[in-house]
Amino acid sequence: MTTETPKESRGIHPPSDTRWIMRRKDLPNTRAAVLYRLTDREGNETTSAISTTYRQVLEALRRSPLYCASPVRLSDVVYVLKREHGADIETLFFEDDTNDPPTRFGVYVLRSQVETLGAQAPKTAEAA
Repeated sequence: MTTETPKESRGIHPPSDTRWIMRRKDLPNTRAAVLYRLTDREGNETTSAISTTYRQVLEALRRSPLYCASPVRLSDVVYVLKREHGADIETLFFEDDTNDPPTRFGVYVLRSQVETLGAQAPKTAEAA
């Protein structure tokens, strides 16, 4: 997995399909556990079962980049996706210097190739 370092600002315009996530309803309605194969830019593969909010954010990132600023606390979820599930998610920084003072903001972009391998069977308690 690639390590992330702060990037220089890339201008004032993020990708045109970048989405704001202002509430949980803005995320895809996909919470059940699914097995994914994630391949980073270096070709390293990770297979991981992802569910709940983590799956919702991963699916949203598969559709389009997301603004980092969000009342839904995307940064916590993105951190776990990167560190525990091996997702290659880059943070791009932009600076709008038309404001006084200039506004700096970030956008999450999924760099991993993501393949859905199938539904993850629910965990069952073993008989004692």
